[in-house]
Amino acid sequence: MELKKNPVKQALRGGQTVFGIYIGVPSPVMVELAGYAGFDFVRIDVCHCAADLPIIADMIRAAEASGVTPMIRLDYDPYLIAKVLEAGAMGLFIPDVSTHEMARSVVDAVHFAPLGDRGTFAASRITRYGAIGSGEYAKWSNEELLLGVQIESKEAADNLEKTLGVDGIDMIGSGRGDLANALGLTGQKNHPSVLALEEKIFDTAKKRGKYVSVNLDPTARDFAETVAAWKNKAQVITLGHDLTLLRKHFGDAIATARRN
Repeated sequence: MELKKNPVKQALRGGQTVFGIYIGVPSPVMVELAGYAGFDFVRIDVCHCAADLPIIADMIRAAEASGVTPMIRLDYDPYLIAKVLEAGAMGLFIPDVSTHEMARSVVDAVHFAPLGDRGTFAASRITRYGAIGSGEYAKWSNEELLLGVQIESKEAADNLEKTLGVDGIDMIGSGRGDLANALGLTGQKNHPSVLALEEKIFDTAKKRGKYVSVNLDPTARDFAETVAAWKNKAQVITLGHDLTLLRKHFGDAIATARRN
């Protein structure tokens, strides 16, 4: 019995751009819909999602069944990190990593030795409840998990070079909303100062050989032009949030119905 390679990480290694979507509705059905639609990955948004561990595990199962790679955004919490990885998550995105020390703690929680300090469990779901040995799984995990961190403050941007000195981080993402807030520009995520800081973050990441992750709004009028431009600058692109898309399409449907 073998663990399959991470399709998203394989695509990135091959120079391809991958597309995903944030999932905030705590339902396996939403994950299946994303898989059947053709997304490369889902990023289950535990930071802003009312999902408990059993639901997360079922959402991961739904991803596997529908052919989409399951990834998760969650706050730094070694206990929860271990649980979602043991359930089968193939990538993590950790927000608000602002210092070298925090980056080191994140890597320790996610990766096994020699990269990190994660503990083992012999009967996890990802190891087929023990059918795959812990040594084989640890090697696979260190090679195939995709670990990204979000840089969401001025402090984090200033410390990025040191953060990137920690082995085990594959990807850097920004958080424009929080960057704007950190610059005293709350609600102005497209302000020139925010965009300039984001560009600095991404330039630093690229120079250090890290993948760049950006989130785009598929409901924006200039979406086609924006995504075309970002294909040349980012390797990992999320196309918004299921909640935003649902709100938009629900609103459009009822507005159209009432007009006619």
